[in-house]
Amino acid sequence: MVIAGAIRPLLEAALGPGVVAGPGALEPYARDETPGLAAEPDLVVLPRTAADVAAVLRLATEHRFPVIPRGAGTGLVGGAVAIGGGVVLSLERMNRILEIDADNMMAVVEPAVITGHLQRAAAAAGLLYPPDPASVDSCSIGGNVATGAGGPRAVKYGVTRDYVTGCELVVPTGEILTLGGKIVKYATGYHLLDLVIGSEGTLGVVTQVTVKLLALPAHRAALLVPFTTLEQAAGAVAEIIRRRLLPAALEFMDAGAIDASRRFLDAEMPFPDAGAHLIVEVDGFTEEAVRATYEAIGELCLGLGAADVLVADTRAAQESLWKARRVVGEAVKSQNRDVAKQDVVVPRMAIPELVARLGAIGARAGAPVICFGHAGDGNVHVNILRAGLDDTAWLAAKSAVFPALIDEVYRLGGVLSGEHGIGWLKKTHLARVLPEKHLELMRGIKRTFDPAGILNPGKIFDSNLKEN
Repeated sequence: MVIAGAIRPLLEAALGPGVVAGPGALEPYARDETPGLAAEPDLVVLPRTAADVAAVLRLATEHRFPVIPRGAGTGLVGGAVAIGGGVVLSLERMNRILEIDADNMMAVVEPAVITGHLQRAAAAAGLLYPPDPASVDSCSIGGNVATGAGGPRAVKYGVTRDYVTGCELVVPTGEILTLGGKIVKYATGYHLLDLVIGSEGTLGVVTQVTVKLLALPAHRAALLVPFTTLEQAAGAVAEIIRRRLLPAALEFMDAGAIDASRRFLDAEMPFPDAGAHLIVEVDGFTEEAVRATYEAIGELCLGLGAADVLVADTRAAQESLWKARRVVGEAVKSQNRDVAKQDVVVPRMAIPELVARLGAIGARAGAPVICFGHAGDGNVHVNILRAGLDDTAWLAAKSAVFPALIDEVYRLGGVLSGEHGIGWLKKTHLARVLPEKHLELMRGIKRTFDPAGILNPGKIFDSNLKEN
């Protein structure tokens, strides 16, 4: 290939042994966690410093070859896949926690630091890094920044965007910028940092991240609450929020998700026949405050039709309770030949209507639908199952269900993605639901940061890569 042949010597001159080539070596970089999507890159580069990244991007801008930034490869919308070829820029070697600054309650990390590792390092200093995607022990901070990742604790603590106070950014022309820092206020012109968060590697490559930390709550408890129907569970969610009880996490699983986790774990689960589970986590700085909150939530749920309330107030019990929720995505994937996934957001009380409508839409297409996600903030993870469909019928089912899903989401006042981003998978839907002026402004921002169009082309919207 032209890139592998003509560009490889230039990259090797810049990075030395940090260039990966050859079919066997490239295959691990051909996919992320997007079901059914793979594309092998022409080359992979493994920078160790921001200067290395800058050298790669300068070459890419000069010679007009695509560069696809990659974190831990846990994305679900094809954002790190080299569709159409190109050079994957894997940040895996930039994996150091540079500082836990307990005085300023900040941490400085490289982009490949695993989110769970940062959480544990912060906890050792008596601090909390709240964002906790389901893949917390495999996803990276850089990927979290690229997609604006969330997680169960978003209902109380917010998402990645709420904790990033600064970053080091390499733009496609090779300049290294410092945006923000260990600061909690910024009113100094346009806040470029906010544009970078959630930009999915299309505007620049993040090579260092500064995040704020909170005081670590000393006490925690979790509840598993079974309901006969998802409508009952959603009603309890609304009432919990209305009464300002503010749990740290408020998750739901429908009956299909409960069954998938049970079979995947090959273990008995509490209340396996429930129509829906709520998983509620409460934290605080005194045991009495935590107990008062979870007792109030438990009594409220029982009054609204919950079959029971299981309390987990030890670390081991909490980890066991959360395990079923954290593995559900993997469970659904492992038990089905093909799964098409979507991440959408609707108002909290619209979750039951959305799930019911999706069930009917999927049934008409012969593709069952399983839903789970973050009830506390209306973020629903939709899993469309291939079941027994042949290739032609499966393609037809996806072509029917995806647009119908998006129509329902917007009818209910929702949006296309809450935490996974747009990537390659959703860009046609984005173009369908956003006004043209909105898309025009986004494309203009992309052109300003990346005039040659070399950075992650074809993601979010169609490529503007300019040939020489």
